[in-house]
Amino acid sequence: MNVEIEHDNLCVLSKVVGPIQTSIYVLGCKKSGEAVIIDAGGDSAALVEAIEGRSWTLTEVWQTHAHIDHVAGLNELKELRDVPILLHPAEQPVYDAAVQQGLMFGFRIEPLPVVEKYVEEGDVVNVGELKAKVMLLPGHSPGSVAFYLQEYDLFFGGDVVFKGSVGRVDLPGSDPQAMRRSLQRVKELPDETIIFPGHGPRTTVGEEKRGNPFLR
Repeated sequence: MNVEIEHDNLCVLSKVVGPIQTSIYVLGCKKSGEAVIIDAGGDSAALVEAIEGRSWTLTEVWQTHAHIDHVAGLNELKELRDVPILLHPAEQPVYDAAVQQGLMFGFRIEPLPVVEKYVEEGDVVNVGELKAKVMLLPGHSPGSVAFYLQEYDLFFGGDVVFKGSVGRVDLPGSDPQAMRRSLQRVKELPDETIIFPGHGPRTTVGEEKRGNPFLR
């Protein structure tokens, strides 16, 4: 796995998985030794190995949304470590349709595990001493969320915004008008905020405001 950022009390690891080149992240609190996976899209054994290789304990899985390339590793992960899955309730129909999604995109997948915890706009979720605010940013999917660590200016946004582009809005459950409102919220974050997207390289809010035509 790649080390994206490492501070005294925070470490972000990344791994690209699957045929759609989905970016999966591990967020670790170094002081507590706790970690979460953000979007279990695949290679779950490698993720667990990387976490436990740092003597961390996996505590939860935070799902930005439930498209197949972001959830394809959940069944394997639950067999390896039975930790809670977090999801926004508006995303449950997408989650429940994982088998059908798989058929559309050439994936074979069993029905997904039960979601144990739901998150809502404004909730604060924790990994050790690290706190992330939940931002509901629909458009790409009805229950897309981002996890925003304001203290560190980090934004895990799934498929809301990419370097130079944004998530598709022509999929079942997508909403172009909702996406415009969500992108406006992203623009209001500090320019130095680092965006960890669901696909492609990391970027910043400032870079996207200057160079991404969808954020102008």
